[in-house]
Amino acid sequence: MEVSENSPLILFFLSVYFLVLAGLGIYYARRSSSTEDFILAGHSLTTPFVAGSVVATWMGGAVILGGATEAFVGGFQAIVWDPWSPVLTLLIVGFFFVGIFRRSRFTTAIDFYNARFNRRIGMTSMAIGMIAYISWISAQLLSLGLIIKVVTGLDTITATFIGSALILSVALIGGLWALSRSDMLAFIILSLVLLLVLPYSLHAVGGLTAFIENAGTRDGAPPFSLFYTSDPNMSGEPHGFAGYLGLLGMFYMLAAWFSIAIGDIGGSVLTARALAAKDEVAATRGFVYGGFIYLVLGMIPVIVGMCAFILYPDLPESDLDNVFPWFVQNHLPSWIVILFFVAVSSAIVSTAGDTILTAGALIGYTAFGVVKPESTDRQRLTVTRIFMVIVTVCSLLFGLALGDLYRLLVFAGAVSFPVLSALSVCGILWRKANVAGAWLSMITGALSWLSFILILLPRVDGEIWDAIYISAVPAFVCSIGAMIIGSLATQRRYPPNPIVDADGNDISDTHLFTWR
Repeated sequence: MEVSENSPLILFFLSVYFLVLAGLGIYYARRSSSTEDFILAGHSLTTPFVAGSVVATWMGGAVILGGATEAFVGGFQAIVWDPWSPVLTLLIVGFFFVGIFRRSRFTTAIDFYNARFNRRIGMTSMAIGMIAYISWISAQLLSLGLIIKVVTGLDTITATFIGSALILSVALIGGLWALSRSDMLAFIILSLVLLLVLPYSLHAVGGLTAFIENAGTRDGAPPFSLFYTSDPNMSGEPHGFAGYLGLLGMFYMLAAWFSIAIGDIGGSVLTARALAAKDEVAATRGFVYGGFIYLVLGMIPVIVGMCAFILYPDLPESDLDNVFPWFVQNHLPSWIVILFFVAVSSAIVSTAGDTILTAGALIGYTAFGVVKPESTDRQRLTVTRIFMVIVTVCSLLFGLALGDLYRLLVFAGAVSFPVLSALSVCGILWRKANVAGAWLSMITGALSWLSFILILLPRVDGEIWDAIYISAVPAFVCSIGAMIIGSLATQRRYPPNPIVDADGNDISDTHLFTWR
């Protein structure tokens, strides 16, 4: 894709935005006097900041850029993974989990699992979850690299390195104090731009009615189907889900809807927003409001991608990752083009910065505290920052090696779903869940997932990604079953630990939903 004639202006406003972020980092660095302040912003987030933060955290570049591309190719079925599945996550967490997390007053999600089960369970789940975080961060770093490449004309690797350094700098300097403020700024800019883009996109194809009548997809899928369908594809055959029929198609659909929705329930990035809220009410309202806002905003890139297909069905394969920025530059006024690039960049910085901070905190605060309990708060803060750098470098290398924005994003949820979800769900909703059940659940989930992948590979013609997604569903069922059987069979030998707060007080009777 050619660099736009607006590139100098875009680069100027991007520079101004990054300078503002640097200023926020420097200003709020003074408030990060302790590790807890650095990670959780002093438990100070009100409802608007929680809602803005969870939306900005999820609404990263991989969703905006990758979502438009996926919709161009496969319509609504291709984007169930995001935004629909994450919306379910925010609502489920808001209604059933966030109150417990906030009342616990722990610093990270792993602290909670250390207390609910034991430290070995907590550390194991952290290690598995780190794979998901690296994949998630990778998608965001590649997204910002793509934006910088489009604006400056730099090669992909150089652009991605520059973007990664910018994100890391903001996260390192100001912690969650700065990131929560940048989240709100990103949320405002992104909401404004996406709401402006929508009418221009529909106008380009002749209006809403023309959009509905002419909608199509590159792979021939029914454009507006969110579920398994018998509607014909462009070959006249039943489409199923993502081209798979029967049981495979049903499992693929369930994976699309629930791998992120359930897999991220206990994710430390979202849990950090609950822990950083000023109280349970702010946390609950923030997540619920955030879920509905995320759906509205997340569907706009989808519509843009489908509008692009109506106008340019023969777009070269090499340009598919650039569908959204390409469409914006060719069909919207210059001032919206400038705002678009700033908005997408702001969303990426928020998403990646938040996840880098969370990953660094898990290792530098939680894991380091377990290995060296006598460590001082200053030492933990230093180690947290060191591992933020290490996680960023690992994510950068992983992303450049793999290179697929949307698959990186989806893989992050697919890792947790069959292996860790039972710990999150049963750990809070089922009092009989114990350590033995937790171990059996993780082991069974991991082994069954790998086994199903190997079994399914010949049936999906060697499509490894499809095998990974489809296998996650039966593996999750096996994991939940193992948790139930293992816990019930060992109640006397391994009595379940109650849900406790940071001071060791039993909070098992806490209301799951606290609206006011």
